[in-house]
Amino acid sequence: MTDNKKVENILIIKLSSIGDCLLATPAIESIRKGYQDSFITWLIEDKSKDIALLNPNVDEVIVIDKKNFKIPDYLSLIKRLRSRRYDLSIDLQGVDRTSVFAFLSGAKIRYVEEYANLGFLNNKKIIRKGRPLEHAVNFYQFLAENCGGKKIQDVSLTLITSDEDKKFADDFLKKNFGNSDNIFVGINPTGAWKTKRWPIKYFIELSKRLIFSLNANIVIFGGKGDEYFAQEILKEVDSDKIKSAISKTSLKQAKELLGKMDYFITPDSGLMHIASSTPGPKTIALFGSTDPNLTGPVGKNNVILRDNLYCIPCFKKECPLNKIENKNLQGCVLCMKRITPDKVFNEISKDIKAQKQYT
Repeated sequence: MTDNKKVENILIIKLSSIGDCLLATPAIESIRKGYQDSFITWLIEDKSKDIALLNPNVDEVIVIDKKNFKIPDYLSLIKRLRSRRYDLSIDLQGVDRTSVFAFLSGAKIRYVEEYANLGFLNNKKIIRKGRPLEHAVNFYQFLAENCGGKKIQDVSLTLITSDEDKKFADDFLKKNFGNSDNIFVGINPTGAWKTKRWPIKYFIELSKRLIFSLNANIVIFGGKGDEYFAQEILKEVDSDKIKSAISKTSLKQAKELLGKMDYFITPDSGLMHIASSTPGPKTIALFGSTDPNLTGPVGKNNVILRDNLYCIPCFKKECPLNKIENKNLQGCVLCMKRITPDKVFNEISKDIKAQKQYT
């Protein structure tokens, strides 16, 4: 084991995605507690940088703009990394690219989990053989503890926001919904994989029921480039009680806006994990191709809805049933299609009734 007191500079490599970087924040807290006097740098990609920039356990953030990075940029990055003279690198991602970065950083001691493809570029392997599959947040902590980090008792995801972010959320709701006391429901119709997405027509049906049965206010969440999803929903749901925040928020603003919601309906996504970083909404997470036991929302205020279809979780970006059984799924995977709007609506109705019994 490394002598923590002799480690001055540490490079943590966790590039993406948004959800994975958030799930790694308890591990980074663990590393900070183990190396209290060390200077810690986090190497991260541009789309996830807000998670790192204000993180209290990090001293420096180096951002890779993956879409626009050219060969000269990579050469400059390597020069910058080597100039830091890292005593230790900790690769929390374990993919080919991150192993290369660790090696080229010149760090004297380079940790990575044993099954990394290019693990030979590192000189310290973290053995996980015989360890059962576990939630990502626990796995990252396991890696951190094996690099000299301290065990974290109360696990929470860290995404620090500002007063300006809080003001943005307040202003957005006041501008779009006035001073409404009705329940607020956030919906996320987006997903990085097609196999994670819930059908748009289900979001449309659910939105109508929430508005006309529960008089709910609805906010549509999503990232840049996801405007299509909001347009399809707004085209069919003719009401001033549903508004889109897609492409209008940063990650930090999205967190504050999610914190104002009573409920958040989402597939497995970065936004699902952002919601977990706030004490705000009850998250209703819809799972199909992925496994909530590995990447589900962190915390207690969550409901997991998934079907028991024989092929889940498949971890595929394209639905295998389209090829195996020649299903006509009309742009939707069957495991997500079988989570009906009724099931989601009933979860919210049941929760509202339960709350009324205790008030």
